[in-house]
Amino acid sequence: MMDSKKILFHADDFGRSSQISKKILECLKFGSLNSVSVIVNHDQESLVELKKLKNIHIRLHLNLTEIPKSEDDNHNFLYDLNLLKLMFLNKKDKEKVFVEIDKQIKKFIKIFEPEKLRIDGHEHVHLVPWIYKYVKKKFDVYEMRNSNENLMTPRFQDIINIRYLRNFVGCIYIKLLCLLNKVNKFNSPKFSGLLYSGIQDSSTIKKTLRYFEKQKIKNFEILVHPGFAGTQEKNLFKKKYYNFYISDKRKKEYDLCFSEEIKKKFELNILNEKN
Repeated sequence: MMDSKKILFHADDFGRSSQISKKILECLKFGSLNSVSVIVNHDQESLVELKKLKNIHIRLHLNLTEIPKSEDDNHNFLYDLNLLKLMFLNKKDKEKVFVEIDKQIKKFIKIFEPEKLRIDGHEHVHLVPWIYKYVKKKFDVYEMRNSNENLMTPRFQDIINIRYLRNFVGCIYIKLLCLLNKVNKFNSPKFSGLLYSGIQDSSTIKKTLRYFEKQKIKNFEILVHPGFAGTQEKNLFKKKYYNFYISDKRKKEYDLCFSEEIKKKFELNILNEKN
């Protein structure tokens, strides 16, 4: 059963690089952040540091689009994947992805020893129909992110913002995937964060909080991306990803986690349950 009230101020991408993890850890230790999704196939030391923290809501961030490059032939195939390619893989290639999914889930369980398995997906890969079906059938998943975000009424500055319009299209695409999958709630709090991905600020956070309050939604997560890469880590990313991880927008979202105004707006729960 869903907790009577669960308010998550959540960050994705922990573990993607040492610097990204360091910044998210700071937000967890000293800021308002209380929830995080973890990539397990990149930076390893940060995972040990995260495990030491108490009362943090932790999920596996299933990563199939930024696989580390290696000499292994299977990894070379995985390294070139993106969300579009995942949608149209043949049966043989799907089997290669299943091996990687199993590996990541087992590694997450081994490191964090969760009593309940919680999962979401890097770039929402967990909602690709055949991946969603596989994970749902094979693993005892207690919570899986339902990325079907409610579309709040846009502000004037939103409808003239190219990034917002792109995010809006992304939301519609995710809604179609959820419809295809017949996604259930999987004990997931109501999700918000794709619509304002890359443009979160104090006003968008407060707008979202007002919306949830008006809708009388008590269990929800608001996604931010406060982890940003260092220039010395450029070789760890494909070009398009590096530009995203190094952007000033991420640094602004990092600052959001330390905003006293935002901290007061959130009635943050202390999560007494084990991960």
